[in-house]
Amino acid sequence: MDRLMIIGTGPNAVYAYEMIRQYRLYDVIGFAVNRDYMDQEHPTFQGLPVYAIEDLDQVINKKEVKLFVALLWNRLNADRRKLFEMLRNQGYEFANLIAPTAVIRGNIQGTNVWVCDYVIVQNDAVIEDDVVLMDMALVSSCCHIGPHCFLGAKSTVGGGSRVGEQTFIGINCTIFDDTRVGRKCILGACTAVKRNVPDFTLYKTSSEIQMRTLTEETIEEKLLFRKNVR
Repeated sequence: MDRLMIIGTGPNAVYAYEMIRQYRLYDVIGFAVNRDYMDQEHPTFQGLPVYAIEDLDQVINKKEVKLFVALLWNRLNADRRKLFEMLRNQGYEFANLIAPTAVIRGNIQGTNVWVCDYVIVQNDAVIEDDVVLMDMALVSSCCHIGPHCFLGAKSTVGGGSRVGEQTFIGINCTIFDDTRVGRKCILGACTAVKRNVPDFTLYKTSSEIQMRTLTEETIEEKLLFRKNVR
């Protein structure tokens, strides 16, 4: 069984770890966080050691142990992207975390891809680096999901649509009819999207469809774990 180090010690790391344990996907040897976030008095998590990311090259062999960055959508996926790209540039290799209940007929081209239970990726679909597909998400045939995206539970990307990098797709959102979604967009829960969406756009539905194009810096701050700014 391949050995794995999980990056992160938050709720998402627990979710990843429990999924790995349940399905016996990897031999998890520990967790790693930035040194500033370590609990120096109790450097363990889930009964396993916690290491400083800054010291990983002294702890593991980069060719023998893979990493998995277990973060989700905070700051519009920017936190996950930053860690992934930093560690990749340092020469680390990454695992994909794919639930056995998922159906994969398409092409998962990327690494650090998280595919949760009952996801379906149909034929000729493409999934790039560092994408999260939450439970029961559907990526239909000939669709393309760019790097660093997040697809919420029960979301659907269909009809040959393409999603740009670092975009967030909310729970039960549906994209269809050959739609092009730009970079760093937020598509709210339960929205139906069949028009092209420019880069850096917030698209949501309340009593009516609302669509606002923002700056690149502003839109990343619209999606925070502790403060969901509308």
